[in-house]
Amino acid sequence: MSIHRGLTTLAFVTALLGAVGCGANATLRYGRDGQPEYFIECSKKPMASCYEAALKQCPQGYFLVEESQTPGGTKSGSIFGGGKNVGGQAGSSEITWKNQLVVRCKPAGAAPAPAAP
Repeated sequence: MSIHRGLTTLAFVTALLGAVGCGANATLRYGRDGQPEYFIECSKKPMASCYEAALKQCPQGYFLVEESQTPGGTKSGSIFGGGKNVGGQAGSSEITWKNQLVVRCKPAGAAPAPAAP
């Protein structure tokens, strides 16, 4: 195998693993009433990725227990923009979001959930 081909393959595998690692995290937990629910965290991703993760965990559909979308800062690390360039042009001021859902899966006998838009 040539060095170029090996490096190309390595770059592809690294990008693929990075894309898989960037998805939403779903954690099984139990609510106050003892019922199982999923806490889904998909920060720095659109809220739609949270809903997609909920459908992956609950293919029969789910009940939304809680939804949260709060500013988590900017790409420069502060909710006020770039701190390094005070008095000058600010760095990136694009706000990142902390997106979270808590869902309970519908029972297995329930009608399938509609496809995500």
